[in-house]
Amino acid sequence: MSRRRNSYLFRLPLILFLCCCLQALVQAQTSSGQLKNKDCSAAKVKYAEGVKLLNYNERQAAFQKAVDLCPSYAEAHVNLADALEHLGLSKKRNDQKSLIEANKLLDEAVRNYSKAIDLNHNMVAPKIGLGDVYMAQGRYPLAVESYENALKSQPSAQGVKERLNEAKRLADSDSKDKKTVKEASDITKEVKSSNLEGMYKVMGIENFTVADTARQSFNNIQFEGWSSAIKLGDPINQLDEIGKALKSNDMISYKFVIEGHANTVGASEENMVLSNSRAVAVKDYLVKNFNVDPNRIITQGFGYTRPKFSPATDARNRRVEVVFVK
Repeated sequence: MSRRRNSYLFRLPLILFLCCCLQALVQAQTSSGQLKNKDCSAAKVKYAEGVKLLNYNERQAAFQKAVDLCPSYAEAHVNLADALEHLGLSKKRNDQKSLIEANKLLDEAVRNYSKAIDLNHNMVAPKIGLGDVYMAQGRYPLAVESYENALKSQPSAQGVKERLNEAKRLADSDSKDKKTVKEASDITKEVKSSNLEGMYKVMGIENFTVADTARQSFNNIQFEGWSSAIKLGDPINQLDEIGKALKSNDMISYKFVIEGHANTVGASEENMVLSNSRAVAVKDYLVKNFNVDPNRIITQGFGYTRPKFSPATDARNRRVEVVFVK
């Protein structure tokens, strides 16, 4: 009896200690839950303020605050992405700084649309918005996937079938371009007749100034793994046609952006450097062989942040694209 009593007395401090720890843990979890609920309540207030605003900079600030307060607030992510998308599309791209800012806004829009889908897969709006940004970035196959996912969730979603058809048309055009070298006259014709405003209207984006750009995808200008060397054959032949187009009188008023891309093999930092080297290699070739004014050329590398084809490891993501800026 004495031995049992001594054993109990020995364990009592340990039992009391564990009880105190458990109580502290419960209080901490309760406090955390109350804080989370309080923050999300404040986020809803900020969200309600944001939807009443008309200026996209003000909307971005309001919805960013809502997201910061409550990261699990899917609707706030959608509206933040929408504001970022509009700001990115309307920003001019005729200098390096504004180009980087515009692309950063669009990439943030992709991140927030994707986050909203992760939080609530049944939502249709972020799937449509994601498709719209992919269209603006020239990632047409991914835009097709996004619009198809939206229609699976809501077959009657307004305007999505039209968006899907346009995305499929551009994706098919990309596929055909890889088989043949696009001649300078065709490049000039397509850039001059680019109906970007019409495409954005199909996407439901109106009533604001869209940057005057025309994207040309040259899927025959691709690179070997971990290389920025321009290959002989179609890549060189295609660059020659681009150079001829740029030197023509019809294109003299255009600047142009060379985008470099990589696939998801290797580290992020290494691929960012590599993709920029690919863009610079194209610029150097055009300057050297066609005497194009380097001040007309802006280069930017995206690493593997903007894959165009699934999976992201696809070799076709090792590419450059050209955006002509009026």
